[in-house]
Amino acid sequence: MRISRFNWLSLALVSVVPICAAQAQSSPKRAPKNVTGHYRLTKQEFRNCLDVQQLTGGKIEFDLLALWVSYNNPHNIHNGELHGTALLDDGVAIYDQDECKIKIEFFLDRVRVTQIEDSGCGFGANVTAAGTYRKLNNKKPKFDF
Repeated sequence: MRISRFNWLSLALVSVVPICAAQAQSSPKRAPKNVTGHYRLTKQEFRNCLDVQQLTGGKIEFDLLALWVSYNNPHNIHNGELHGTALLDDGVAIYDQDECKIKIEFFLDRVRVTQIEDSGCGFGANVTAAGTYRKLNNKKPKFDF
């Protein structure tokens, strides 16, 4: 009886592992047609938010707030802010101005931000915009500038 249980367990594992591997290797689906909304990255030391408004002509307007909070002193906060517009092509926007280059990749329920060149972005010490942000809602942001 032990052999049959072992064989059954082996067969079950052999059947499940390829499915899990295939799901892990599949690339995430690109963004919906409208990427407008509020996105948030929450980690212990980084509490970033990204607001995006899709514009006509294949562009987006965005406002990014990146925060770094010290482990030892939660009152020690460094920040970085970036507001701009960028062309949106197949779910990818590249912001490139004044030695600040950031790639924003939109997916169905999240966005991935990559800092390609950040020397001109003006972020504070330890501050990064990089990471995967979860989409909170599809509401149009209000940019107060």
